Amino acid sequence: MDNETKNTHGGEEVEEQEKGDVGDVTAEVVNITRGGARSVKATNVTLRQAGAQSITADNLVVQQGGVVKAQADRLEMLEGSVMLAQTQTASLTASQAGAVLCEGNVTMEQSGAQLLLARGEVTMDQSGAVAMVARNVKADNSGVVFLLANQVEGTVNAAFGPRESAIFGAVAGAVAGLVVLLAKLSRRE
Repeated sequence: MDNETKNTHGGEEVEEQEKGDVGDVTAEVVNITRGGARSVKATNVTLRQAGAQSITADNLVVQQGGVVKAQADRLEMLEGSVMLAQTQTASLTASQAGAVLCEGNVTMEQSGAQLLLARGEVTMDQSGAVAMVARNVKADNSGVVFLLANQVEGTVNAAFGPRESAIFGAVAGAVAGLVVLLAKLSRRE
């Protein structure tokens, strides 16, 4: 590690790292620039051109970085990526996500998600998702393959609406069940 400092600002322990990798970090405030960490637990975490395997934080900001698994009350990503995010609120700008599980609202601008589950409202601008379940969706020039929502406002191009998604799920389940059954029968012979 090239540069790491631990100091106290206003009674809070602050861990800052620039260039290099650390293992596990626990502090009130963690700032990582051009480096990485295995596990981070803190109240406030900021990654700049950095990555981490696992982060648990109240506030998480990722700028041009990546996280495998993030648990945060508030997630803000700018040109970042996350495999799994469990959060209260999320804001993604020019970012990618594997799965976002959100208790509240999600805002996406020029971003994409494979799976997006939100109990609140999803606001999308030039964004996309493969599968989305949300209470309300406000979209502008966005696309979703599978969409389940109580209310949709704006321009969202959904390949499958609620009815089509249910039919697709039933057919996919039947085909998968048939494949498993045929595999079991072929082993008996």
